[in-house]
Amino acid sequence: MKLIPKIVALLEKKAFAVSILAKLYSNHYSRVIEKEIKLAGITSNDRVLNVGCGGIPFTAIAIARHTGASVFAIDCDKEAVEAANRCIELFGMQDQVTAACIDGTAKIPFDYSVALVALQAEPKLAILKNLFLQARQDARLIFRKPRPELAHHYDLLPEKPEPCKAISQNEITFDYSVLYSVSTGETLARVS
Repeated sequence: MKLIPKIVALLEKKAFAVSILAKLYSNHYSRVIEKEIKLAGITSNDRVLNVGCGGIPFTAIAIARHTGASVFAIDCDKEAVEAANRCIELFGMQDQVTAACIDGTAKIPFDYSVALVALQAEPKLAILKNLFLQARQDARLIFRKPRPELAHHYDLLPEKPEPCKAISQNEITFDYSVLYSVSTGETLARVS
C-alpha cells in the first residue's frame, strides 16, 4: 500500500476511539455518499457490499442511514475491522451494518445488488473481476477514481471496461465516482 492510503487507514483505525472525531469524519462524506446513492439508484431493497470499509465504515453507515439498505462491509485488515465493528456499535447501526475481515478478491458470503469499493482498496483489477464474477446479474458497482495528480498513490482501475456512468466529486483525494453495470454480459470479457 502506498503512503497516502496508509496514512488514511491509520487515521481511521485510531479516530474511532474519540467518538466526536468518528462522527465528524463520517459527516464529511455525507455529500459524497448521497451522490453515489443517486448514481447507483440505491434503495432500501438493495443489499450493499462495501469493499475496503476501514476503521470508520462511514460509507457503509451513511448508505444504511440514507437508504435503509442492508450493508455488509469488508476489509482485509483485521485491526480495521475490529475498529469498524466498534464504530458501527457507536453509531447504533448493528441491525443494518455488519463488518467482516474478508479480502475483496475472495469469495464474498453476501448476496449483493450494489458494491461500493473504497479508493484505498487494492488490487483494483482483481477486485473488479471478482465482483463481476460473484455479483447478481442486475448488480451495480461503484469505484472511486483518484485525482490525476494523486494517481501514483493509488492502485488504478483498468481501462476496460469503461464505466457506464460517472459523477463528479470534489474531494481532496478523488474527483469521480464511477459506475459499472454487471448486466452488460460482454463486460466481464472486456475486463483487462
